[in-house]
Amino acid sequence: MRRHTLPVAALAALLPLTATANHQPPGSALGFGDATRFADTQDSKQNPAGPIAGSERGVRMGVFSLGLSYEVGDVSDFGDDFEDLGDDFEELEGLPEEIEALDPGDDDALEDLAARVGELQDLEMRTNDLLNDLGEEGYLTIGAMGQFVPFPFETTQDALRGSLLIDLEYSARGHLSVLHEGELTTAAAQLSDHPGDYGFDENCGETYCIDEDGNVYKDGDLLDLEADINLDGFGGYIRSAITRTFTLGYGTTVYDNPHGLLFAGAQLKHHQVELSRMTVGFDDDAGSKLSDEFGENSETNSDFGVDLGVMWVSDHYRAGASIANLIEPTFDYPAVEGEATYDQATARGEIDPDESYRMERQLNVEGAVHTADGRWLLGGSLDLNAADGPFADGSDDAYQWLTVGGAYRPPHAALPGWRLGYRQNLAGSEIGYITGGVTLFRVLTLDAAMSTETVDSVPRAFMFNAGVGVRF
Repeated sequence: MRRHTLPVAALAALLPLTATANHQPPGSALGFGDATRFADTQDSKQNPAGPIAGSERGVRMGVFSLGLSYEVGDVSDFGDDFEDLGDDFEELEGLPEEIEALDPGDDDALEDLAARVGELQDLEMRTNDLLNDLGEEGYLTIGAMGQFVPFPFETTQDALRGSLLIDLEYSARGHLSVLHEGELTTAAAQLSDHPGDYGFDENCGETYCIDEDGNVYKDGDLLDLEADINLDGFGGYIRSAITRTFTLGYGTTVYDNPHGLLFAGAQLKHHQVELSRMTVGFDDDAGSKLSDEFGENSETNSDFGVDLGVMWVSDHYRAGASIANLIEPTFDYPAVEGEATYDQATARGEIDPDESYRMERQLNVEGAVHTADGRWLLGGSLDLNAADGPFADGSDDAYQWLTVGGAYRPPHAALPGWRLGYRQNLAGSEIGYITGGVTLFRVLTLDAAMSTETVDSVPRAFMFNAGVGVRF
């Protein structure tokens, strides 16, 4: 029995310890928030009107950027619970040998047997409860994102009558959820925890009869107590999304008066998305199956997207709005064939065989106040509607961000700039984050976001960005 319980325990331990959060913001936008900040290229590109709204002319470009993140479900103490269950299974897996060793002359033998069966049946019930809780609350999402020189590339010139943005971004995200709609059963499920139901001798006439060789019969039929634990219906559902996004953006001034300027911008995006998925049974060799089969269950599609944005900039404040994924590009997951766990989960409705990823339309509003020299900035941003991520089916992969942040840009490059903030996902996992970051020599940015919720004293989610960008 133990060889079946160990993968379950390993999976439970993986969730709190190996611990991408939903849709990680780029660069220093992570530390400050999603409101446009002109100090860094990554902070201004989220709103298509952002690059032109930054009044400085010239060229800005990235040298490199890297982002890493994780998010886990609310699975406190699952690792300890499964470790305890594994110990219990080790103690109880010798039930057939104990039955064989029963002494028919011992008046307490059948009472002891019934008690042992009751213990195993209780363990079976607690294990099913844990698996169901894990399936409801437990998941793991990890991810990475990156860019390389010269992206993002942004130039604002009088000859262009505006600002041009060229960007190329890569991201990879993986998601593990638990299939749990089945029922774990052990050999003890065939037995009774009432001593009066047992008797010795094959023809004893009781419901359960035990012969001299330790075989158990129920109503005359021999029971197979050596059978493996039935884990049908349990397993892991693994999905990944690898994305390459090329962006061409342009923004310009559309209105000006003595009180401020109104800017507008648009971005055309080409998305190439590779979606993969597979299932792993709890009694499978997960590592071997992933390496052998995961790449075979993938599908790559391309589609176009459009983002639009406007921004009003005055001497001491600015306000903007943007709409992402105006035409909602859509990508399909591959069909999966020849996997028993997948077929069982599909039949139960746990997996949608026609699952797809649609980049949903989302409207954002933002605002900020700042000093006349722009060194102090306080801003906020709100997504007005929720949007699903690539793993939305059967998970908490929806996002709707509310962010607030403050930032300071020093007068000299030798002094560090800083930013602090808070972001809250109003949809999906509904996790909140404390955020912050620092800019060194106006070139290197380091930013992090840590969730306010923990799992076994470990943050449920964490994001980290590092990047280098130059201006000339």
